Amino acid sequence: MNRIDLTFTYGRVFISAMKNDGLRNWFDQYVAGFTATENASPDLVTNIRLKKDHSKRVVKEILWIADQLNLDDDARDRAGVMALFHDIGRFEQYARFRTFADHQSENHAELGVKILQHHRVLDCLPPDRADLICRVIAYHNRSVLPENETEECLFYARLLRDADKLDIWRVLIDHYQRHGRDDNPAVALGLPDTPGMSDRVYDRVVNAKIVQARDMRNLNDFKLLQIGWVFDINFAPALQRVRDRGYVASICRTLPPSDRLTRIQQSVMAWFDKKLPAGRVSLHRGG
Repeated sequence: MNRIDLTFTYGRVFISAMKNDGLRNWFDQYVAGFTATENASPDLVTNIRLKKDHSKRVVKEILWIADQLNLDDDARDRAGVMALFHDIGRFEQYARFRTFADHQSENHAELGVKILQHHRVLDCLPPDRADLICRVIAYHNRSVLPENETEECLFYARLLRDADKLDIWRVLIDHYQRHGRDDNPAVALGLPDTPGMSDRVYDRVVNAKIVQARDMRNLNDFKLLQIGWVFDINFAPALQRVRDRGYVASICRTLPPSDRLTRIQQSVMAWFDKKLPAGRVSLHRGG
């Protein structure tokens, strides 16, 4: 990657970098390299494109949230860089392991940081800002954010996690609605589509708690985990967008009707009612 000419003042570095498209160009060229050969398999082409499109939509989501929060230009562009590169490890992960399941391959967030550092992608930015971006990317897929971090880092990590979820819901719902037509097993992490739901997974969702990935046993559990993401949305505009887009209802329609499902829906609706009227979602929440 050619370094961007930094003849700008310190406060304009991120804006100038994004305007010059240097980081976006590197991203596009890097991703294109995975499918440039004639013998690239159809599944590789499909899933590289899936994650490329996802990454760019997450940029749009995070910038939208930033605008709703009235963030300044520097913060807005910094968030955009984080979103663009948050899944940069996914491409090598799938190319090497043919899965997006971290527990079956490698932690894609940590792999992404290694890739950015190896290629010196962020050398065009001040070292402290490059370090902040890498830390946020490294944390974005953790079940719980670290407590011993700066408020600035945690703010951006929460922002990125919200934006990421907003588009992952869209990708997964589209996948469920296409069931049986061009089905892509990588999206559902290869989990079996068997009946029922695990007691522990159900208990966590109905009690407004985050589902732990280690507790999932089948595709239904995976869907409940996604429903439970509403309890980990940090900013009111993002939560409002979840409700407006009907994500939870769309996932519920792919699950068999049951008393348990009804109670889960009631729990989520109660959460929306509790969090949205005040116009703000707490940034610090247990569970």
